Amino acid sequence: MPSLKVLHVNTQFASLGGLEAVLRRHHEDDSRFGLESRFLAYYEPPAIGWPRARFLGFKDRTTIAQARAAQRAALADFPADIAVYHTVWGLPYLADLDRSARRVLMLHSDIPRLDEFLKSRLPLTDAVIGVSQTLVQRARIAAPDFDAERFHLAPYPVVPPSLAPRADRDPNRPLTIGYCGRLVREQKRVERIPELVRHLTRLGVDFRFEILGDGPERAALEAALPDRSRFVFHGRKSGDGYWDVLRSWDVMAFVSDFEGTPISLLEGLAAGVLPLHPKIGSGGDSAAARISEMLVYPPGDLESAAQAVQRLAGLPAEEWRELRRRCAVIVEPHLGDRYLEGFAEFLRKVNTLPIRPKAPFPGRPWPVDHLSFRMLDRISSLRRRLRGGGR
Repeated sequence: MPSLKVLHVNTQFASLGGLEAVLRRHHEDDSRFGLESRFLAYYEPPAIGWPRARFLGFKDRTTIAQARAAQRAALADFPADIAVYHTVWGLPYLADLDRSARRVLMLHSDIPRLDEFLKSRLPLTDAVIGVSQTLVQRARIAAPDFDAERFHLAPYPVVPPSLAPRADRDPNRPLTIGYCGRLVREQKRVERIPELVRHLTRLGVDFRFEILGDGPERAALEAALPDRSRFVFHGRKSGDGYWDVLRSWDVMAFVSDFEGTPISLLEGLAAGVLPLHPKIGSGGDSAAARISEMLVYPPGDLESAAQAVQRLAGLPAEEWRELRRRCAVIVEPHLGDRYLEGFAEFLRKVNTLPIRPKAPFPGRPWPVDHLSFRMLDRISSLRRRLRGGGR
């Protein structure tokens, strides 16, 4: 079977994050499934160790003209059969330079203004991949002229090491709660963690809180949670060290504004960790609710989240065993090579479908190409406010 040339496009590639981890899995394993892949990262400087990734190093002050010149040079030696966009950013400005016959938009998260982005981006593409049924359905509604065969559900991949069954939870020890991911305000809203801690303390829950990950909010969190006997900051870990931390947790807490299906949640399920997730209409809260409705709380309501933890702390061992059994059932479809097999099979199918007639790329009158992305964002924000749409 001849190789299919695939270009993966995203804002990041080598940084911390679930999507970036998936892209690196593609870098490692795509060739096993007949895909000859390259990777384009818009907003990262060059990183060593990734010979098939091109890093364009855009900054907020980069202009459209500069970005187009950089992409044109980066892809001069790689005409692709299919370009897979793992981001909605940049498509109207740059996608005409991807040197591909077909484009696929992959939806990883329910980002703000997603429906608006779908309306403008889908006319430029041939097919859609979503990591949850919710995201696939959003795309179906936004693109009623797409045939059903142009949509694909791709459950995120999880590759845990060989893990022994968890021992029963000891009710006489503190409940271990963890947060895993980037320590940022945007999307993840980690500044809410101290409020969750305050509610847990007020309710008298015997707990320990651990944070696995790094980011610009780490210093503020360390200052807000100074007791190192109860609040542990592991930083960024990988390999066995990462899984050893996950295996020590009872609950993984999410305080996000929006998500797709967090890979950290799926990895937690594989390690027998119960997810506590806001009800935001994502794959994450859908998975949590399938384990128990107790694990889903109203968005931003940290008091309700703490009350859920209080109930969990009081459960007998047999109920913990059942909840962990449900974790294993839910994560099972995400294990092994199923994601990569389905991904490659779908791209091969898309490559045989007729190329969709696409909307023309938006024209940009002078001097738009010479404006920076920061200035363009400010202009777009002003337009939305004038239309009454906020930021």
